[in-house]
Amino acid sequence: MIPKIKTGIAAFDELIGGGLPDNTITLIYGPPKTGTSVFCYHFLQQAMSDDEICLYLMTDYNMFQLEEKMMQFNWLIHEYFQKEMLYVLDIASGSIGATQKETATFKISSPQNPTEMVSKIIDDLQLIYQKTHRFRSVLDSTTTLFSFNSPILIIRVLKSYVMRIKVDGGTGIIAYTEGAADSQIETMLKATVDNIIHLDGEKIDVEAMTGCDNVSANYKITDEGFCII
Repeated sequence: MIPKIKTGIAAFDELIGGGLPDNTITLIYGPPKTGTSVFCYHFLQQAMSDDEICLYLMTDYNMFQLEEKMMQFNWLIHEYFQKEMLYVLDIASGSIGATQKETATFKISSPQNPTEMVSKIIDDLQLIYQKTHRFRSVLDSTTTLFSFNSPILIIRVLKSYVMRIKVDGGTGIIAYTEGAADSQIETMLKATVDNIIHLDGEKIDVEAMTGCDNVSANYKITDEGFCII
């Protein structure tokens, strides 16, 4: 039986048999404003609840904004970060040339420099692997990376990222805005992951998942986050 990793959305976990398959990578995608980032916040919040380490890569918001977004759902990440359980790669700040002091658990990278980004991910994974062989990873989102670089290059980077996460024992989520790249690139993106979940603003649809049938349910975003209805 495949071990499961809770998403932080209890009703959805029940729908898919207990959570995401352990040591797999899941693509969460859909049109803009359909909740892909909120899904990522739930995954991070569940990491806090389970006292698990999380590697969090963000391209559309900085660390301060992540804290604000989590606070909207009454999820406080400051202590979790201070305990060095949250490893952050802030790509959004790098996109505007912001300079902040880097630490063991906080780094900045430019979306225009995938080589640097991969190098810093590897550094973080080495530190994480020294602590645990079970962790979570979030990349929210790939859309910005595609806009700054050759899509084929980013597909290669994502393949490397996925491989490293899985080899080191992690379970990850990759978010993507539907239509940001052409259909051929989207097909290649889907081929890099194990599980695929589509959001359309009203329905969450499991298009592919290891050990799970294709299922769907209606949902809405509330003050408590994702709500399966």
